[in-house]
Amino acid sequence: MRYSNTNQRASKLGVLQTHGALEEYTRLQELYLEGRSNLNDINQRIDELKKVEEGKSSLRIEKEVLKQRTRQDYEERHTQAERAIALFNSNSQALYDAPGTLAINVGQSGFQFNVEIERDRSEGIGKMKIFCYDLMFAQLWSQRKPSPNILIHDSTLFDGVDERQVALALELAARESERLGFKYICALNSDMVPSTEFSSGFNFDSFVRLRLTDDEVGNLLGISF
Repeated sequence: MRYSNTNQRASKLGVLQTHGALEEYTRLQELYLEGRSNLNDINQRIDELKKVEEGKSSLRIEKEVLKQRTRQDYEERHTQAERAIALFNSNSQALYDAPGTLAINVGQSGFQFNVEIERDRSEGIGKMKIFCYDLMFAQLWSQRKPSPNILIHDSTLFDGVDERQVALALELAARESERLGFKYICALNSDMVPSTEFSSGFNFDSFVRLRLTDDEVGNLLGISF
């Protein structure tokens, strides 16, 4: 019985092939399978696009929630923010006889800090922004426990700065570190020390703790650079 059915099927396919219908059927089947494959690809891409859009929507929601939390945090810390602004303004005024401006805002990516000092286009004033900003943090840290209680600056911070401002900055750091009890460490090349610009009564040498020279005994750890 099974053998008979096989013969009948072969006979019918033979008839189809003699009339060209088998080739058409095979081609239609290939097109059908190709269409199904393309449809599956399209459906998969649609699903991926939906996931991307859902992810974007979730991200927008999360960013908005984060922005709201940041704004709430800023409002809760308003007193501390005002303190930081006042310290920065005071520090900059000590160097330039005019207070600078520290602005703290809430943007899309969180807190945004902007500092301005008059005539801030010069390289020297730009570096003094950093000095005033760093000193502000040291002043704030010193009032909290635990605290690093230390601020370190390299000589590059004062490179290109007017000697008058360098002297004022070092004197300000000395006063504030003594007043608030934190350590201020500054590495300076000897030719950068503004000896003639210090105020009368300010003894710079009394603050020097280590001198490095070109002599072997004066090198750091005995290493020549």
